[in-house]
Amino acid sequence: MKTLRLLLSALGLLCCLAFSASVHAASTIAVVDFQRALNEVKEGTTARAQLEAMFTEKKNAMTSMENQLASMQAEYEKQAIILSEAAKAQKEQELMQAQMVYQQTYMQAEQEMQQAYGVMMEKLITKMRTISEEIGKEKGFELIVEATEGGVVYAVDALDITDELVKRYNIAHGG
Repeated sequence: MKTLRLLLSALGLLCCLAFSASVHAASTIAVVDFQRALNEVKEGTTARAQLEAMFTEKKNAMTSMENQLASMQAEYEKQAIILSEAAKAQKEQELMQAQMVYQQTYMQAEQEMQQAYGVMMEKLITKMRTISEEIGKEKGFELIVEATEGGVVYAVDALDITDELVKRYNIAHGG
């Protein structure tokens, strides 16, 4: 009976130590929200403004092309009654060609926007990862999880290093 108590006491102590070790390990995990950081760092704000300016420029060019197409269509409809079959066919061909150019320009503009966004975000995220790694090494974190992409449902605010990331990023990269 005495050995059973001793065995149970040892098992209890072992469980307490294991629980204590797991709590300690959990405290070396941090969370960072890159999406929030992108919105808060000055370079992110600048990148967003550049993308918005690029989008506005492309949107204006597309609107101009749309207006030109609408004008061509209206002119064709006005003249359709008096045009010969050959002239109608030529005007229809010109309209179709203009519509194809519009569609190609639209797709190219969309692709350029996506590419510009990807390049800008990749640069920013790469810099953020580097700073996050530095913070992790300095503070002894074993793991830093990205809140948005990592699927984090809940994290204690004390584990969130996003504010520190934003502060250091702005200092390191012209903020």
